[in-house]
This record gives sequence, structure tokens and C-alpha cells, in this order.
Amino acid sequence: MPHPFVLVTGCSSGIGLAAARTLGARGFTVIASARKGEDVALLLQQGLLAVQLDLADSASIERGAAEALALAEGRLYGLFNNGAYGQP
Repeated sequence: MPHPFVLVTGCSSGIGLAAARTLGARGFTVIASARKGEDVALLLQQGLLAVQLDLADSASIERGAAEALALAEGRLYGLFNNGAYGQP
């Protein structure tokens, strides 16, 4: 049985990157996303599947989601939505 695919947003650094690595180590096939193309390139260099996805851009969300679904062959198991900016 193939490993379940999980899309993780906001993987350029911090919690998103740590989550992507941890989920991968635990047997998930991670599709990491980042807002900037250069960050996506770094994720690919690290051996992760990666897509560009900017949560502030509707067209980018549509492209990134479509690319992630294609990578997952339509079988996306979960979403770790870490991207964006929060302020208490």
C-alpha cells in the first residue's frame, strides 16, 4: 500500500519545515509548499516533493492545489495548513 500523501503549507522554514520532515520520517509522503519559487527549489534540493503556493493569491492556490493533487495521483490524505501570518 502506498504511503499517504500530506500537503504541508508554509514549509520555507520553522514549523512548516519541521512538520514536513517529521511527517516524512513517520511514513507519510509529504508535498511541501512555499510561497516563493526559490524556497520551493530549496525544498526540492532537500529531496521533498514541493509546489509553489501563495495563500494570498487565489490563482496560486488553484495552481498549487492542482499540482499537489497531481503529485498525489488524486489521493491527498491530509492537509497541515501552517502557511500564512497570525497575530494574537
